[in-house]
Amino acid sequence: MKPRFQHVVVLMLENRSFDHLLGFLGTGEGVPRGAANTFKLGDVEKEFMVRRGGDFTAVGEGPSHSLKQTNEQLFGQTKVGLSKPAEEANMSGFVASFYTSLKYDLKREPTESELQQAMNCFDPIQLPVLSTLAREFVLCDRWFADVPGPTMPNRAFVHAATSQGYTYNANWKPSFNCDTIYDRLEAKGLAWRVYYHDQNDVLQLYPYVKSTAANHVHFEGNFLHDVANDNLPSYSFITPAFMASAQHQINSMHAPADVRPGEKLVADIYSALQSNEEVWKKTLFIVLFDEHGGYYDHVVPPATVSPDGIDGRMDQDYLEPFDFKRLGLRVPCILVSPWFEPSIDSTVYSHASIPGSLIEAFGLDAPLTERDKHANKLSQYLVDDGTQLKWRTDLPSLEVPMQPQRIDSMQRELLEGSVHLDPHPELRNELRTHDINDSQEAGNFIRTQIAKHIEHLTAAKGSTPAAAKMSAHNIEATSAISPARIVELRNSSGKPTKRLPRP
Repeated sequence: MKPRFQHVVVLMLENRSFDHLLGFLGTGEGVPRGAANTFKLGDVEKEFMVRRGGDFTAVGEGPSHSLKQTNEQLFGQTKVGLSKPAEEANMSGFVASFYTSLKYDLKREPTESELQQAMNCFDPIQLPVLSTLAREFVLCDRWFADVPGPTMPNRAFVHAATSQGYTYNANWKPSFNCDTIYDRLEAKGLAWRVYYHDQNDVLQLYPYVKSTAANHVHFEGNFLHDVANDNLPSYSFITPAFMASAQHQINSMHAPADVRPGEKLVADIYSALQSNEEVWKKTLFIVLFDEHGGYYDHVVPPATVSPDGIDGRMDQDYLEPFDFKRLGLRVPCILVSPWFEPSIDSTVYSHASIPGSLIEAFGLDAPLTERDKHANKLSQYLVDDGTQLKWRTDLPSLEVPMQPQRIDSMQRELLEGSVHLDPHPELRNELRTHDINDSQEAGNFIRTQIAKHIEHLTAAKGSTPAAAKMSAHNIEATSAISPARIVELRNSSGKPTKRLPRP
């Protein structure tokens, strides 16, 4: 077989389900009408509908996504026997699971609007980068995590098509002794490179992989340099920033961090590739997510094959049994190339499809495990079958959302204090500011409050029609306030934390 591309670049972001990020995109299988979870909050059974409008940052640490909690999200119970068929999942426990983790994080009872975050799904306008790429290139709407659990084992599957029995992060200490896609590439004499920000999966988990310093480089500066100088390896794996630094914000999209820096990272990679047409012509860029992060998705994960016959480890009290015969939840995956027309691919893929596809396309040695052997491959994209593809001249440019800049404690006080300038008592509630973490957004909010107050003072007896119409029920979701905060504000009975004296 002849590979269609000389370079494959994979960016694996963190912890977001397909419905959560792209469910309202209007293409691919998105959120069905009436999607909901029910949960008994106090003595009342509540229905939590999927809502259009996601939360840039999460309350608490965000939804849990351990195997135990993912079991509850899928089946409505944390203990799921090995004989439980994958198709019996009813996708009913996302709110119940979030209640457990959020109560632990907050050390109090979560509110209804806080629990709603697990069911909120982004409007495409909130994620202009991912939404544009998903509409303009190949959107895979049946891509699943390999493990119904957290980050480390799922990242292991993209590297080695197995996690050797791990269903939990294990403090990132496992030293896997299995073969990896990097071993296969080395054996064929093909170059590979990990571009990392802080964490490096391959160095941390695979001490036996033969590598040099050239295989592990910082993303900053090096990726752009390698693209500009036509020095990309055959396979590039990019890890996002899990920690903030002076050079970059957290851009992994891992809750509770803001998702917008992740959008910028995707745009930076796309723009770098687009800037060098010769490199762009021979490169496939794959954007995907490691697992669902506890956020709602309506598609039942299918059954699969055990990669190596190793059952899930039970060496910790909190672990649940698992035989690796069902996949994790659906996550976004976008295949980006100037040769691809917009399309939807509903083939069932998983992370093991990556090493399996590379082994096939590049003519590498045998499959790594039974999982990548049997996984559906990206052959129609990676293998040159003689079909002439058309070079696109209508490639989209990307609009990067405004990047958040964290505000300090004094700025937070000024921001919260400004709500008490509002001429309408119902809006003098600090809940309106809880989603604002960016200094520019905070400044805009404060200036608006001052302008409203001055307008009210100069109006005749302060009874202008505009002031009379101000209400929590008129507030719409924006980048400064999430749907959850709006509901919380409305449910606060309009009681302000402080009232201004009558003008």
